[in-house]
Amino acid sequence: MSKRLRYGVILISCLLVMYIVIGGVLGQGTSTNEQTYRDLGVYSEVLSRIKSNYVTEPNLEKVTGGAIRGLLQSLDPYSTYFTPEQFKNYLAHPNPGPATVGIFASERAGFAAVVSVRAGSPADKAGIIPGDLIDRINDKPVRELSAVQIERELAGEPGTTVDVWIVSESEGKPKKFTLTREALGDPPVTARMANSDTGYVYVGSFHKGVTAEIAAKVKQLEGEGAKSLVLDLRDCAGGEPDEAVQTASLFIPSGLITYTYGQQDPRHNYMAAPSGSVFRMPLAVLINRATAGPAEIVADAVLGRNRGDVVGHPSFGVGVVQKVIPVGDGSGLLLSVAKYYGPNGTAIQGNGVTPNVLVPAPGEVPATNGPVVEPKDFGTSGDVQYQRALEILKSQVPASKAA
Repeated sequence: MSKRLRYGVILISCLLVMYIVIGGVLGQGTSTNEQTYRDLGVYSEVLSRIKSNYVTEPNLEKVTGGAIRGLLQSLDPYSTYFTPEQFKNYLAHPNPGPATVGIFASERAGFAAVVSVRAGSPADKAGIIPGDLIDRINDKPVRELSAVQIERELAGEPGTTVDVWIVSESEGKPKKFTLTREALGDPPVTARMANSDTGYVYVGSFHKGVTAEIAAKVKQLEGEGAKSLVLDLRDCAGGEPDEAVQTASLFIPSGLITYTYGQQDPRHNYMAAPSGSVFRMPLAVLINRATAGPAEIVADAVLGRNRGDVVGHPSFGVGVVQKVIPVGDGSGLLLSVAKYYGPNGTAIQGNGVTPNVLVPAPGEVPATNGPVVEPKDFGTSGDVQYQRALEILKSQVPASKAA
């Protein structure tokens, strides 16, 4: 057995122990140790049977790598195993890019899904939409990749191309798209008056500095007569959790915004910490199934602290804290060690945020994986979620005037 293979077997064993221990802590209690040794024994026997009885001489290094990937994928879409070469590259360049195709992807039920598509990006221009499934990237089946690795495969140098095979609702088989990567700047925060009393702010991502942009736009709308606000976070995926906490603090003056917690990661509370004005006007936040990551922290805080209404469709559910862990043979792990939780104690990861005002309401339209309203229609007369938010705020503005 090679040194690298030995490391792989040891790594799988350690991960298996960790996985079983986590399960025991959460639900098995005193039987954890016995179950751990039984499962390790099963693993060792299976590996031995493969080596001695498989139809041909097996590539145990490949088997071991597949077992590691499978174990991590059973935990969550973001925990990742890197080979020594991949790990070296990750440590040198932890942020993918500098160019991409505008797809924010994750995994659910064994499939890689397009969660959100950046407006004006190569993927958007090609007609790829949230809810589409990714089958392959270049020559790599996505079932072999974590969500982190999918993001890195889609990124690269400006002007280079990447082949992406997409399965859409209207197509029964994968369709190849050759996309040219672009260096996409941060999307600007847009704002306007929706009517004489209500302002409308759209946020496309929670990049560094976006909180200051949002604050400036809301202040501008106040100067134009806004007495209530629609904060649109639909199709907003990715970004910085710290920016989400700061943005929530623009509307929530004190108290808990979110917290993180993991088995070996003590609870850490993120409290409201306004750095300037706090906007106390009636507030409605719009979300959809393409809302993921920091935007969910904001929506969950508004809902959990009873600061306003959250309108639309349940969000996707992305919220983990990850840690880089080197492994002895030069490979490494990017392991999820904690999750983000809303003020009500529900984990965002895997659950998302469910609006208190569902639009369309259950039973109003057939179930679909696609968006309820297209991004090009956001903030228009045909935008049913936006119109419902305006109705809600209209009933609240007179009360605020009388205060």
